[in-house]
Amino acid sequence: MRTRGAAWLWAAVFAVAVWAAPAGAEFVAESLDNDFRGEIEAAAQDGKNLVIMFHQIGCPYCDKMRARVLPSKKVMEFYDGKFVLIESNIRGDLEVVTPKGEQTVEKKFARAMRVRATPVFVFFDKDGNDVLRLVGFIDVDGFVKAGRYVRDGVYKTDKSFIRYLADGG
Repeated sequence: MRTRGAAWLWAAVFAVAVWAAPAGAEFVAESLDNDFRGEIEAAAQDGKNLVIMFHQIGCPYCDKMRARVLPSKKVMEFYDGKFVLIESNIRGDLEVVTPKGEQTVEKKFARAMRVRATPVFVFFDKDGNDVLRLVGFIDVDGFVKAGRYVRDGVYKTDKSFIRYLADGG
């Protein structure tokens, strides 16, 4: 009987810990209608910027970003409240509305955005302009610096992201 009671107690503790713990990166969202123009407008109304993560099924670097970078405490603390991240499959057939308001499917949108390898992160300003594009796996510090580059408006100057990093970002 003591074993059953202890097992129940551990199950209850585990359930509370799982319920209270963050379920992942809070800034990561799922678009119900894949209307990226609408997502940019909604994010802007909340004072946030949209980031689209172009991915494909089986991409090890996409999986690595999801497992190691996006849920990291440093990334979550910086991005939450400032950005919304939505994924788009470069081989997908889901209908989307592009940031320019055009209707197409994911794979055609990815081609139009010149996305070939994955992951690709495209950061948009509040007007729907893509202002930063990162290709491949980015470590936690680099991903936070990319967010700062966009959030602080450095992209509006003539300083490239590479120069921003070289200057200490």
